[in-house]
Amino acid sequence: MSRFSVAKDHVVGSIESILADLYGAKKAFKGKNLWNVVNKWRPGAKESQMVVWLTGARRGGWKDFVSGETGDAIDLVALALKGAVDADTRMVAVEWIEDRFGIRNMPREQREQLAAEARTRKVAEEAKDDRAHKAQVDRARKFFYACCPTVIGTPAAVYLAARHAPIEKVPHLGRSLRYRRDCEYWRLPGRPKMPAMIAAMVDVGGRIGACHYTFLRPDGSDKAEVEKAKMMYPATSGLVIRLTNGSSGLSAEDAAAQGVTGLCGLVEGIEDGLSAAIAEPELRMWSCGSLSGFRTVPDHPAVNGWIVFKDNDWGKRQAQEQFDLAIARLKSFRKPVEIVSMPADWGKDVNDAIRSGW
Repeated sequence: MSRFSVAKDHVVGSIESILADLYGAKKAFKGKNLWNVVNKWRPGAKESQMVVWLTGARRGGWKDFVSGETGDAIDLVALALKGAVDADTRMVAVEWIEDRFGIRNMPREQREQLAAEARTRKVAEEAKDDRAHKAQVDRARKFFYACCPTVIGTPAAVYLAARHAPIEKVPHLGRSLRYRRDCEYWRLPGRPKMPAMIAAMVDVGGRIGACHYTFLRPDGSDKAEVEKAKMMYPATSGLVIRLTNGSSGLSAEDAAAQGVTGLCGLVEGIEDGLSAAIAEPELRMWSCGSLSGFRTVPDHPAVNGWIVFKDNDWGKRQAQEQFDLAIARLKSFRKPVEIVSMPADWGKDVNDAIRSGW
């Protein structure tokens, strides 16, 4: 068992005390097994922007929703100590962990015993995680189908119209958007209920794996006045929101079955995708939900090329690296990839550009 493995196992086993010591973290989601932490190296950082998992095979793993960065327990310590994750800071983290737990000169026999115990725990945690995720996906599917099957005539339609994406004018609209009058906002005590636009996030076969939530004001004039009005649940890796079906009007599965292919536009936000669909009806439009979502977009036989609409707020180094990795992955599908970037004075994304009157 390597030094890194031994150190990581100790962090994972004591993650609560590590978070308290290095991040001053307090448990944020009762029963959700997550802790929100503040990246002290980023000015103005908030607790809602970074999360650490406390259970299952992901215990000790983390995600920064601003930069899109993710990492394991060693990276978590490195980030806290040095504000960055690389080979040098990871070694600093390992040495810090060894000093904290007094394991710098651990005998070989003890390392081997720890390795065996860690493998056993990992198998058990992965099985537990798999069962939990399947249950979460099942709840997400049931929730989506229990929502109002159309957003037309609801506060969600008012919201989209205010964002210059009137739902009635979207051509070849898919079946991904629904409305919920009394959706629970689980990030506040008491879980208050408010209206929300609900979007189905689906896998390569079109099966719902998660829901995207846009919480709204009662009249739909804007997003709800809460810290985080847009959220996704559960895990969204490999999922997209299929907003429109392109010029064929066929779902991706029906198009593939009939040998019909076309270009697919990729955007981060729902409003961006609907705005782009109105401007370019020929495109099949998919939303990734977040920048990190671009890195796991599934290839599909109905798609013969990709047009990626790049937001203007992806200029930070970490965000640009995430975007570059996403583009490299799309190109690995061996299909044409075109990037469309909005000029900065047009706004941060497609929707802003359209609303600014370009």
